[in-house]
Amino acid sequence: MKSAHIAIPYAKALFEIAMENNALEETMQDMTLIRDVCHSSRDFVLMLKSPVVTTEKKTKIVHSVFDGKLSKITLTYFLIILRKRREPIIPDIAHEFVEIYKDYKGILTTYLKTTEQVPEDIRKKVIEALGQQTGKTIDLIEETDDRLIGGFVLRWKDMQYDASILNQINKLKKEVESINLYVKGY
Repeated sequence: MKSAHIAIPYAKALFEIAMENNALEETMQDMTLIRDVCHSSRDFVLMLKSPVVTTEKKTKIVHSVFDGKLSKITLTYFLIILRKRREPIIPDIAHEFVEIYKDYKGILTTYLKTTEQVPEDIRKKVIEALGQQTGKTIDLIEETDDRLIGGFVLRWKDMQYDASILNQINKLKKEVESINLYVKGY
């Protein structure tokens, strides 16, 4: 995550440029596209991070992948990043830009992990309750995980509420392990 810390000033700079040019929404769409390409194409990310591939070759590849799909501001910004040889952090810049944008717009990304798909009425109640609690618009991302056995795990930013049966079992195991049956008095 060291590169994520490096990417924050770059993402903030692009955010400020987009704000100054009244192109925030357009830049957000561009950054979402870049983030999605980086998530879906491991080869693209490896190419960006490769010291063997020349900057000129990387520039040609970026042009071929994103030409006509990115705004002039975003494309120019990333060509500068390439010239400065900071291309390995492009995926992190895209991620951090999206996070800065969401924070600016008052959107809180929240992850709900359950054992099975959540019914729509419960989903709405969770979004409503979190919205009232945080005062933000909730972007709920649902995940399923059979290992939880039951219950749910709700996570946002650096907060987590774990009401899963797996968590309860693990707590119980720790309590049982801490009991010494060989101590006099039992």
